[in-house]
Amino acid sequence: MRDVVVGTAGHIDHGKTLLVKAMTGMDADRLDEEKRRGITLDVGFATLRTERGTLHFVDLPGHERFVKNMLAGATGIDLCLLVVAADESVMPQTVEHADILSLLGVTRGVVALNKVDLVGQETREMGLLELGEFLWAHGLGHLPVLEVSAATGEGVQALIEALYEQVRSCPVPAADRPFRLPIDRVFPVRGFGTVVTGTCIDGRLAAGEQVQLYPDGGSSRVRGLQIFSQDVNAVSAGQRSALNLADLRHTDIRRGHLAAMAGSCWPTRLLDVRLRVLPSAVVAIRSGSTCSLHVHTQEVEAHVHLQGTMSLGPGESALAQLRMAEPVTCWPGDRFILRMPSPARTVAGGEVLLVARRKVRWTRAKDASLARALEVGNALEGLLVEAGAAGLSPEEASGRLGISQANLEALARSSEEAGRLKRWGSGRWWLEVSEARAWQERAEAWLESKHRGPPPVASLPRQELLGRWLRVLGAARGEELIDALVEEGHIEAEGDRVRVRGHSVQLAPAQLAAQGAVLAALAGPGFVARAGRELEALAGPETRQILPYLVASGRLVRFGGDHFATPDSLRSVKEALLAWASRRGPFISIPDFKEALGITRRYAMPLLEYLDDLKWTRREGDGRRILLKPGD
Repeated sequence: MRDVVVGTAGHIDHGKTLLVKAMTGMDADRLDEEKRRGITLDVGFATLRTERGTLHFVDLPGHERFVKNMLAGATGIDLCLLVVAADESVMPQTVEHADILSLLGVTRGVVALNKVDLVGQETREMGLLELGEFLWAHGLGHLPVLEVSAATGEGVQALIEALYEQVRSCPVPAADRPFRLPIDRVFPVRGFGTVVTGTCIDGRLAAGEQVQLYPDGGSSRVRGLQIFSQDVNAVSAGQRSALNLADLRHTDIRRGHLAAMAGSCWPTRLLDVRLRVLPSAVVAIRSGSTCSLHVHTQEVEAHVHLQGTMSLGPGESALAQLRMAEPVTCWPGDRFILRMPSPARTVAGGEVLLVARRKVRWTRAKDASLARALEVGNALEGLLVEAGAAGLSPEEASGRLGISQANLEALARSSEEAGRLKRWGSGRWWLEVSEARAWQERAEAWLESKHRGPPPVASLPRQELLGRWLRVLGAARGEELIDALVEEGHIEAEGDRVRVRGHSVQLAPAQLAAQGAVLAALAGPGFVARAGRELEALAGPETRQILPYLVASGRLVRFGGDHFATPDSLRSVKEALLAWASRRGPFISIPDFKEALGITRRYAMPLLEYLDDLKWTRREGDGRRILLKPGD
């Protein structure tokens, strides 16, 4: 039988701490002030080990002023031990604690009618009747109720047996989830350094492994592990654990931090949730209202934005987005509590559906699609809808869903087979299928518009297409998109240029005539170059449309802003430079360059700057050093 965590609940002075001591022999009150005042102020701990397994007791304070401490300690509870004093029956904190357990999804446990030694049989029976009515009204009517006395020991052994019986129905935590431990205590130990404690709620951690503190802490190697002062080699879900983090100062860690494997979590200020208002709430929650959010051991201020309604009354539920003042760390499926700040009272809670990264406007069509995905509980498809055109990576999806890569891959395959997920970039980039189709259509439409001109364009530089979506995707993901579109045959690539699949330029008769005239004017032996305006005077007004087309298709070279030559002419320049270097050395003056090519200064200077850009030459003083080598 696995270890389980049992959390006490109930009104102050109903005997929770004494009852835990009667079962375990341990006093869960650890603070001097608690012992002096006789009340529990903060979370206390005790353990009961038998051959049937280990029960980790988390003793929660019952005073209304310490509900925040109670909520921090309630993290990771498997079973509840709801304690009600027979001489007082149900009291205000009995009600609030029961509401909190319900909102946290703690549905298993045992109810103890304590202090039965202080009342007569008739009062006992009346207390049982009132308690039964209360439990049924709060959805806890299925829990067994036992009459006990922590002072005399009456019923204590039966209570232990009942708790072990409840353990049988506790689900076994998933073994393949990453390790998580919400921290509820931090303290230094002389000779060891910083120690943190909490309930391990997921996964397994071994001594020597590295952990990260979320949402804003450092990282540390785990020097040692303990479970109730006993050294162990590893801890797992359902165990109260102490971690020795010697690499961090205790002043840098606080209650509310979460220890987890690096990269396994995604801190956020936005959560999409299913929110439920308590039936006992006296006021409705309005969209835009401010509450205190309690998730794991963390407390932050949150603004509530409801979906489909402006207010949520007692007993009602709806989708909502919580917008926090500080980052929180959680996964889909985690439970949370909302409390009104003034007067302080628990009003609602619910379940995290999505670790979000953008604010929603529920009336927008895209966010309506997101709401539908969340309603059916498909968190991966919710991530895809929310990511939109930018998509997401498997690493991001894993951290935001809190699942292993193997389980994530199974979810992805299912969505892929259903036609809702598209992988690009060798599987490193995931998109909703409609968004992938939209990228394909955007690329094709833009290229088509450029192909049509004017001027006519046979292909375009890859970088020009990439620049269209650089702001949305970034360089790496933009390159992956172009590669994917080429691989799937939507566009064609040739060198560093791209075009729509099967595209070829169809020139009009006037354009064909201008093309012939331009190529004829630039033909001939040696180096022949013309300025754009000269070519326009020779070939007519269509020239200004034809010149960019001929350059893009590689039939002309443009240099010096508005000078043109053929690739053959440029090759003659290379041959002339190599011949000069072999005869006269690597340095050539500007007059010698003009003479070698038979050109004027008007063409020589822009051509030399172009050759510098090609790394064929390098400027030195009043001339150029030839960088070309035979065979280049």
